[in-house]
Amino acid sequence: MDVGLGTFTADRHPDDDRSHSELYQESLDLAQVAEDNNFDCVWVSEHHFTDGGYNPSVTSFLAALAAATDDIEIGSNVALGPMYKQPVRLAEDLAVVDNIADGRLTFGVANGYRVEEFDVMDVPLEERPLRLHHLVQILRKAWRDEPLVHDGHDRLDESWEFDGVDVTPKPEQDGGPDIVLGGFAEPAVERAARIGDGYSVGALTGLEMAENCTDVYWNAVDEADKPRDDQQLVLWNCGFLHDRKDPEEVVGKHWQQFKDQYGDWYYEAGQIDDPRALHDAYDANAMFYSDPDEMAEKINEYKDIFGEDMHFIYQAAFPSLDYEDFKYSIELFGQEVVPQIT
Repeated sequence: MDVGLGTFTADRHPDDDRSHSELYQESLDLAQVAEDNNFDCVWVSEHHFTDGGYNPSVTSFLAALAAATDDIEIGSNVALGPMYKQPVRLAEDLAVVDNIADGRLTFGVANGYRVEEFDVMDVPLEERPLRLHHLVQILRKAWRDEPLVHDGHDRLDESWEFDGVDVTPKPEQDGGPDIVLGGFAEPAVERAARIGDGYSVGALTGLEMAENCTDVYWNAVDEADKPRDDQQLVLWNCGFLHDRKDPEEVVGKHWQQFKDQYGDWYYEAGQIDDPRALHDAYDANAMFYSDPDEMAEKINEYKDIFGEDMHFIYQAAFPSLDYEDFKYSIELFGQEVVPQIT
């Protein structure tokens, strides 16, 4: 079992007077703390046009993390695939990141759902699956040691068509980074199995949904005649460990911002009927513990359900957390929990 820390977003709470420069630098420092305390990977995420300045640039953030660390893996959980209208430019950017990281990159990507993002970027919501499918195809072809040829689609413009261009540089990893796809709807899960190297799923609203999605994923992997051992399962849930303070008090307003923000986004996307509909489920399933043994016991329950080979993300990077509290939590988790679950 691998253990990741995430997802860094440099998102800012309204009460926080730190600059975004400080928030990004703290994220890089905390990634180094994770590297020194038994974590296998650090993850970033992407959203646009938020009040708190949620990180909008996955590739820039990953490049900075690659330069700030030595051995720990880096990844996106997740980038918003349909937003990338120039797929070859993304292929180039990710290849550069993988070279800076000396082959430590995983690219996690999904459809996205926020209406405002798609409106401003002028990307039709109904084209998300189409664009994501072609994006993954183009990335893989661009990273091969041969010219890129891709026919595109009649609903996409000429920037999705290629006739023998040699995309350079190539990534450090042969064939490029693993591409892990996220999503909860059954077509998205099956797509991850067909075209991805892995699947990312959250347990925010409980394990039942995560179990159902994972069952769909592995069945689709089998139907695609792909070896399960070649696929990566990424499971994540929000949590915070602190044995010197009440962890729920430490994350209080930051956790509230997280819930309110995502509740509003899902509501605007028509996925829930009430912006606060998910709050109770989030609260019931978040892992806020003051005892490392309790945290380890809970994560070991996940291992029993999802298997020893999964990658678990300790989703603890809430907006504008106090630096020292978060640093201590990373050290405590890394020293006291990771040895019990790996």
